[in-house]
Amino acid sequence: MTDNLDDIIEFENENTELDFKAIQYQKVKFQHLLKDLMSMANAKTDADKYIIIGVKLLGNGNRDILGITEDFIDEATYQQLVHNNIEPELNFSYVSYQFQNKTLGVFKIFDSIDRPYMMKKDFGKLRIGEAFIRKGSHQTRLTRKDLDFYTEKKITEKKFKGKIHTYFDEINQKSIALKILSSGDYPSDKAAEKIKKILLEKKEKLKNTEGMFVQFFDQDIPMLGGTPYENRSIKTLKGNLENVGETYREDDLHYLFEVKAHKFNFRILNDDTEYLEDASIELKIEKEGLYIADKIYSKPENSNSIISLKYELNPPSWESMNYPEVMENETEYLILENLGDLKHQISENALKVDLRIAINPKLNNIEKIVKIKIFGKNLSKPIEDQLIIKVIE
Repeated sequence: MTDNLDDIIEFENENTELDFKAIQYQKVKFQHLLKDLMSMANAKTDADKYIIIGVKLLGNGNRDILGITEDFIDEATYQQLVHNNIEPELNFSYVSYQFQNKTLGVFKIFDSIDRPYMMKKDFGKLRIGEAFIRKGSHQTRLTRKDLDFYTEKKITEKKFKGKIHTYFDEINQKSIALKILSSGDYPSDKAAEKIKKILLEKKEKLKNTEGMFVQFFDQDIPMLGGTPYENRSIKTLKGNLENVGETYREDDLHYLFEVKAHKFNFRILNDDTEYLEDASIELKIEKEGLYIADKIYSKPENSNSIISLKYELNPPSWESMNYPEVMENETEYLILENLGDLKHQISENALKVDLRIAINPKLNNIEKIVKIKIFGKNLSKPIEDQLIIKVIE
């Protein structure tokens, strides 16, 4: 530090971070000290700044080392003055320094991170709220542009600058293999086969029955809690067969997404020392050949009865309430999930509840890109990443 100050005193010209004064700030010059310290602290640089007392800078660039010949003013006097008149708290020191056998005074202004600094009350000709800034070797009043600079700087300094990793089992695993949709009978298929079989049996039994006896033997026999297909008339069964897809729609969807589909999720890691605040994640996946559930399809409590019965609804499950938001357009799925504050150095699932994905058999041996955007309150722009789904047979 000593050699550095020697070089500054001997060779440096006045600039944004350096000023020379021939004499100490006496009481009659206290308003000048406030203005000079405030200007230095507000300068648009995070480096330490210096005001060297006892040096007179000449027009040709040379300097006279005058030294301080009067009593050296104690730092506490200046600290009290600044504390009482400038806000927020301005960090500086004032010490004596020996140079060429002369005693100099050195103000060091440091850690000026809470700009702008301004007057918190009137003092001399300085007025409350007034603020100055040093630019080069001059000082001027603070402008709106300067205030915008400080605001943007504070926002930028609070921004998250770390790395967010998205991956599957291992941190460098960016792809996963998922099989195409396996074959299997859906509830509607099983119901259709059953109805067809019963229809054939009923028609066979009634083949030799004529007239009014057909109507007598072929009628619905309602039963409390649900009427089996075997107790339904041919007319009713034909209607049941025609509408079997709609009747068993919820059953089919439950079977598709809870039995046959993949439960898809991945890991996310905040590889930094700070939280990612109020984070959320957005996924985009090309729609062709994929079926992604828009909710959890619970197994229906469905009697398929011809008698209308009212049942109390069960409360939604935790999975139902926390399933990601899924939307779609003509070409892609959009999946949204709130992450909250993403803690640092803790790997966790990106989705609270696994996404249900089924893959059309026609989509064999291709790759699907999962485009990822991560948002956060302290992110200047979203973090973009991608994962790969490899479709296999």
